[in-house]
Formats: sequence, C-alpha cells, structure tokens
Amino acid sequence: MSPAPIADDDALEPGDALDPWPGKASEVATSHLSVDAGPKCAPVAVTCRWPQDTAPKAYVVFCHGLGAGGNDYGELSAFLAAHGYLVIHPTFPDWIGAVATAEPGLGYAAGDPDLLRWTTIPALRARLYEILHTPFYWLERIRMVRAVMADLDTIVDRTCGRPIRPMPGVIAGHSFGAYTAQILAGVEIDVPGDGLCDFADERFKAAVLLSVPGRGQQGLRDGSWNRMSRPALIVTGTKDEGSRGQDWVWKTEPFELAPPGDKYLAIFADADHYLGGMTENDPTPHRPDQKQAVFRLTLAFLDAHVPNEGAAARWLASIDDRIGDCPVTFKRNSRPVSNFLSKE
Repeated sequence: MSPAPIADDDALEPGDALDPWPGKASEVATSHLSVDAGPKCAPVAVTCRWPQDTAPKAYVVFCHGLGAGGNDYGELSAFLAAHGYLVIHPTFPDWIGAVATAEPGLGYAAGDPDLLRWTTIPALRARLYEILHTPFYWLERIRMVRAVMADLDTIVDRTCGRPIRPMPGVIAGHSFGAYTAQILAGVEIDVPGDGLCDFADERFKAAVLLSVPGRGQQGLRDGSWNRMSRPALIVTGTKDEGSRGQDWVWKTEPFELAPPGDKYLAIFADADHYLGGMTENDPTPHRPDQKQAVFRLTLAFLDAHVPNEGAAARWLASIDDRIGDCPVTFKRNSRPVSNFLSKE
C-alpha cells in the first residue's frame, strides 16, 4: 500500500484528519560562498540553496560523497530548499577536482571532463578509494563542517537572512558524506593513533544518512552506534554495494545497531548506490521514480522531526510497502504518530 498523495492545492477544512503536505513549493535562491577555516587553512567553499519567499524552517548541512563536490546534489538540494530548508553544501578535499589539482602526477587538470568519469578510470578509482580509507580525509571533513558551523551566522546573513528565532540544524549526506554525517550525529570511530573518538555536534537535531557504511571500515566497529540517539533516516537499496563489495544488508547496520527511538530505514527494491539519482555525474542511469521517492521521504522525515509537522509525521506513518510506484521495505522505531498531533 502506498501513502495517499497529498496535493499542494487540496482544500481541507480545520479539523480534517489530514493536513496539506508538503505545501506549495517556493522559488529557490542559490549562492556560492567561502567560509573562513582558520589560520593556515584554505577557506571552505560552500554552495547554499534556500526558499526565496519564506523564512527557512531549519538548515541542513549536506555532505557530498567521494569524488563529488559542493555543487553536486543540486536536484535534491533544490527540492528541500523549495520546501523550506536552507541547504549548505561544503566541498571537501576528496572532490575529484581538488584531488587532480593536489596530485598532478595523476595526469588530469581540475577541469578535465574525464574526471566526471572517475569511477570508470582505474587509476582515479584506485586513488579515490585509497582516500576513502585514509583517516586524514575522515578528519578533514569533520574539521571543515566544524568551520562551517563556526561561521553559520555569517552564512545565514549572506543567504536567507537571520530569522527571528534560532533555526534548528540537521546533518545529512550520501555515501562518504553519510559516513561524515553519522559521525557528527554521535557515531564513534576508532582513529589510528587516537583510539575511540566522539565528534558529535549537539546542534544537529537529526540526521539523514543515504547509503551509509556499516562496521568494518573507516573506524566503524561494534558499539560505534551506541550513542546515536537523535532521529535518523537511513536509506539504501537492494543493489547498493559498499566500496569493498559489501552487500546492501551492511548498509542497514546503522539502523539495526543504533539505540531505539525515531529511527527509520528504507530499503528500495532494485535501487543502487545512487538511489535513483544523486548527481548529474552518477555512473548509473537515473530512475526518476526512485529519485522522487527518496526526495519525498527525506522531506517527510525532516518535516516530521525538525519543525514537528503532524502531516509529515502521518505521511511517514502511512508508508507500508511502496512509496509512489517504488517497492520499499520500510522499518520504523519511532514515537507514535499521536505524539505529534498535539503540536499542531
């Protein structure tokens, strides 16, 4: 059974059981900024999108995947921005253009169009996978997100403008970005030379983890998820593989091993690592049905757990075995939907 569609223009009277959700989409504004990262550190490039004609409900720091950059994930970013979020995309040093510039021995200039095909070029693929498993790059991502958070007021001032009330925050990401996001959401990792480390940032009230890794790599182990207590959405697909050939079941571990409470797991049938379409340069064809299902599920999770919108919570609660035309296995470990109704 698929959730019932909720049209933007549904006419509902006060007291109706279902409120219009997600509401009318706003025009989206985009800006490219540089964030000060401290002495002896290069500025962090960030791409921001936000609703042009309404104050954002919250901000989302979205971490890109291996080889991608802050200018990627534009379609998902614009969808979330159109429905009320300031979305902030940092660019990390594992962006393929940055790697090519830092390592001229690879034989590619930063603007070389072949870089967009790095997953199909053995030398580039091998180097990027080496980066994925190098602790320096794990920690650089954490440091750069912290720099973004330290300059958050400036980012807000230069984009949507300072709201009357403080905005809540969400950490999100895809693949290597989901790894980064779960660490900032409270997942502990073993760092060589430093032992078990906790990088949780309490300013993030929820986490969106799209194709997130499980145990056995990048410092993740038994017990890593014991303190990830905040709400989290974990999304994978039955054709989603890890960098070392792990199957999709491995990608469900963050849901299965985290403490109970406001956790959701969506497993899309036949979806690969890119979940229907994450960037323009995905090496597999886009699946518009899967992509829109992932976008809508992400928005519903955010709306239900950040501004606590009852209609979004009820939409989540209505999911059975499909989202739109997409078969999905959907698990939840959350508060009863009735808890949200008193907040309307």
